[in-house]
Amino acid sequence: MDGLVDGGPRDHVVAVADDLFFTHGVHAVTMQRIRSEAGVPLKKLYGMFPSKDVLLAASLERRDRIALCAITERAETCDDPVERALAVFDFLDDWFRQPGFHGCVFAGAFGESGAAAPVVVSAVRAHKRSLRELVTALVAGTGVRNADAVGAQLAVLVDGAMAVATFTGDTDAARNARQAARTVLDTALRD
Repeated sequence: MDGLVDGGPRDHVVAVADDLFFTHGVHAVTMQRIRSEAGVPLKKLYGMFPSKDVLLAASLERRDRIALCAITERAETCDDPVERALAVFDFLDDWFRQPGFHGCVFAGAFGESGAAAPVVVSAVRAHKRSLRELVTALVAGTGVRNADAVGAQLAVLVDGAMAVATFTGDTDAARNARQAARTVLDTALRD
């Protein structure tokens, strides 16, 4: 997941931190390592981000924008509204099969930081809310009458697929979730 960096020092630090957090985990990455990898003085780093939690939240916000943009682009390649709504699972399937897949960074950040870092919890919840809104909008494009409820159901399947792939390494999780989502959509379209 690349992109969305305007080249400014803050965005550079966030991109470096995001890569380190995703690759090595939150606890394994220190502010000193981020400083070293980003090539910025520690005082400047703390001036931009007063704590690692604040930097992690910024990295999650970046990751949210990248993921939602990529899912939207994937959906826009489909002409059929139902396939457009299911494209999120195709995106996940591709992502789960990438050699560098380390799992859902939001689940990892929440698990490592938890309630002790409200700014991180807020970023994770904002992502989950944005993802659900995107899925619901795609579902609404199919013409179902109860798009909010069906969108919520598909969002649960999205999160379930990510959890299964993250925690078990099952690369078929997205395909299985897609089949279930198709059944949910087909049923809703008949109602």
